[in-house]
Amino acid sequence: MKKTLTNHKQGCLLILSGIIVGLLFQFLGVIANNSSPSFASIIKVLGSGFNAIAMGILIYLIIKEEFWDWFNHFNIKWVIVGIPLLLLVSMLSGTIWTSVAGKLAANSINDSLSWGYVIANVPFMLFGEELLSIGILYGAWKKLNWKFWQASLFCGFLFAIWHLTSYDFNLMQCIVTILPSRLVLNYLFKKTDSVWVTLIVHIAFDVLTFLPILLK
Repeated sequence: MKKTLTNHKQGCLLILSGIIVGLLFQFLGVIANNSSPSFASIIKVLGSGFNAIAMGILIYLIIKEEFWDWFNHFNIKWVIVGIPLLLLVSMLSGTIWTSVAGKLAANSINDSLSWGYVIANVPFMLFGEELLSIGILYGAWKKLNWKFWQASLFCGFLFAIWHLTSYDFNLMQCIVTILPSRLVLNYLFKKTDSVWVTLIVHIAFDVLTFLPILLK
């Protein structure tokens, strides 16, 4: 009974932490957009690692050694499978959306893309996204005993919401095109218990999708 109560408390705290950190990150973006260029650049630098640092600390405080266990596993097979699978799912969901809506709202990050930006910021930003997402997934799935598909959909929906500011607040596009990609990453975590696998696949996916812009 005590363990059940502890798990329930941990699950609720993980989910609440992810939501609060995600909201604070969005607030940083609002501040940056309404600040002078010099101050905005400082906020953006701080923001690239905000999710990773804040969520990493909170997850450790809540579940201690269980958090470190996410970093003790790695499976190259699921990295090799995961990258093309994520690309395929993304292309299919994008095709579905464009067939219905006519066009995709472009990612706002495209305007500032450069190799320097990708190297200096993207790994930290995506590490933060993985900790946010997996923290919520783990809390709902492992601690609150939701079925995996329920926890994954919940996590995926929040992940889509966090991308609203990047896609001109187009909620339906984010749900149709972003949520399915998160479901793939969640599945990879389910199969491997590894943050490294989801992070590497996520980074590879973003770099590959950025290539047409970076190579111009």
